[in-house]
Amino acid sequence: MVESEQHRKSNKREGPLKKYRLASELSDMVQHCQSVRFQDFQTATQRGKCYELISFSESTALRLANSCPEVFVNYNKRFLSRVYPNGMRVDSSNFNPQDLWNCGCQLVALNYQTCGLMMDLNDGRFMQNGSSGYVLKPAVMREEIAFFSASTRDIIPGVSPQILHVKIISGQQLPKPKASGAKGNTVDPYVIVEIFGIPADCVEERTKTVQHSANPIFDESFEFQINLPELALVRFAVLDDDYIGDEFIGQYTIPFECMLPGYRHVRLRSNTGETIPDCTLFVHLAITNKKGGGKTTRRVSLLRRKKNQGDYPSMKLLGIKVVDDIFKTVSQSLRDAMDLSDKVQLALMSLKETCGLAPISNIKQTMRALLTRIQNSSENTSMSMILKDDYPAIVVHGCLPDILKKALLSFETFVDECRNLIGKSDGVCDKLISARSGAMESHEELQSLASQQGMKGKKLNRTVENFAWNVRVLKGQADLMRQAKVRCLEDMKQIRDTASFMGIIRKSDGDINRAPSTGSITPASSPLPDSPPGDGRSPLASILIPVHHMTELAEEDDGGITRYDSDQS
Repeated sequence: MVESEQHRKSNKREGPLKKYRLASELSDMVQHCQSVRFQDFQTATQRGKCYELISFSESTALRLANSCPEVFVNYNKRFLSRVYPNGMRVDSSNFNPQDLWNCGCQLVALNYQTCGLMMDLNDGRFMQNGSSGYVLKPAVMREEIAFFSASTRDIIPGVSPQILHVKIISGQQLPKPKASGAKGNTVDPYVIVEIFGIPADCVEERTKTVQHSANPIFDESFEFQINLPELALVRFAVLDDDYIGDEFIGQYTIPFECMLPGYRHVRLRSNTGETIPDCTLFVHLAITNKKGGGKTTRRVSLLRRKKNQGDYPSMKLLGIKVVDDIFKTVSQSLRDAMDLSDKVQLALMSLKETCGLAPISNIKQTMRALLTRIQNSSENTSMSMILKDDYPAIVVHGCLPDILKKALLSFETFVDECRNLIGKSDGVCDKLISARSGAMESHEELQSLASQQGMKGKKLNRTVENFAWNVRVLKGQADLMRQAKVRCLEDMKQIRDTASFMGIIRKSDGDINRAPSTGSITPASSPLPDSPPGDGRSPLASILIPVHHMTELAEEDDGGITRYDSDQS
């Protein structure tokens, strides 16, 4: 019996086992992720290893994203998760990957063989970073102590909303849809501009239809508020209004952070992602309130904030006195930070208004308009610019009309507000960061402090969330304050450069070519997440990775990479 079993086993092998010697140096370069089964987030967080990977089906991931979005985001800060399409998708269709990117899922697998909107979003997302396939997640989704919900419809603390101005001017050489059954060779095109991102950002606008034209003139403008710019995608889609069978003409999807302002030709792509020859949209793009404070750039809302205390970033109560007292000490500093930024914005808006320019104009355009109007006001008027304590001042000899006097007063107010912000920003930032450091010292004891107050269950979870919210508000507001200082310094430099170009700078007591001193400016955020060694966090947890659902590694396509340059958007 034993011999027969041995004979049977030997027959299964065609020959002796072959052993191969591998270079240890080569083997050390290969890293593997171990797949583990998901039980619940609490177990996965406590027992998880940085090299472990949990795979979620599409339906499971979406259920978790809807039921506990905050927990899902926090889990993805430390560990890897992969999402794949449901097996019921026998037609190889795709789900919307944006819903899972909003939760911080690193690997969202799609059926690459199926073209359409979802693949357009995937191609657009990974157009960043030189189309290398790796995109850093937003800071609010990487920081260990930060509150962020994928389902939020509110403004995110510490993240400045952006206003995107899009003007669809015209289209060029628009082809007829390939699968259209309509007679004739003409099209009735219209354009849809879509924003994909967190729920608060998702919106779309449509132009009018232009009848029977392959080179239509649209001349329509739209505005979009983007609350989380780092996750937002902008999609331009051109469709045929008079179609039979197929209405798709072309599209282009681009990350919001990759858009450059100005006049741009958008090179449309086909349904398969290939560039359509000579087919473009001519658009004008502008982004206002760039990395500044406040909800919007409208003057009325800025004035209203002074009367409405609820518009200031507020600290949430935890119910733990020793921690609440720390956060209460910086309430005034938070108001000061917002007031300093708002006053600069209000002064800049007033300057643009008195110069007769639109709010989307930049500081160079504003100064050129102001200085040119002063020079051309009268033959007996002379003008020069000097630097007083490193800040520009316009000196005019002669009479000026009242409107130009008002413009000069607006300019002086803007410079004064910039000087005020630059001088006070470091002190405000120090107070905010000091309070954050003091609060973080009690973070390890937060659970025990809450237990002493009788908190448990949902009340305890709410206390932890409020703590993370407050910490994020302090850090975010300090970052915005630093960014506002850098922006003011850059504005002063732009004013000086404009005056130098126009030849009106004259020397005063100091060296006029010296820019305002920047002092010590700390970057708003590190380009890579700060993760102390040995904290159990996966080194890949802070990035998004494109994944082909049908294969382990997506094939390289060097010819399909389209880089963002000055003549395309």
